[in-house]
Amino acid sequence: MIEFYSETEFQLTNPEGISDWISTIISNENYELGEITFVFCDDNYLHKLNVDFLNHDTFTDIISFDNSLGKQVHGEIYISIDRVKENA
Repeated sequence: MIEFYSETEFQLTNPEGISDWISTIISNENYELGEITFVFCDDNYLHKLNVDFLNHDTFTDIISFDNSLGKQVHGEIYISIDRVKENA
């Protein structure tokens, strides 16, 4: 299962299509889809995660946590919309 959450006003325009695309890639690589969560957030939200979990006192665009079990893909991906816009 792939889930998308937004802690900002950002919304994906085609979450079903993106989920299908990610699922296809996982399958083509001979892995199984577990649970993957994408969270779209702002700089402050991601900075707090960066400090709390990685002990990095810096802004970043993406933090991912790999919780995979064998061939089953599980994870959390946090994306700062502020950073992505600035880096684009």
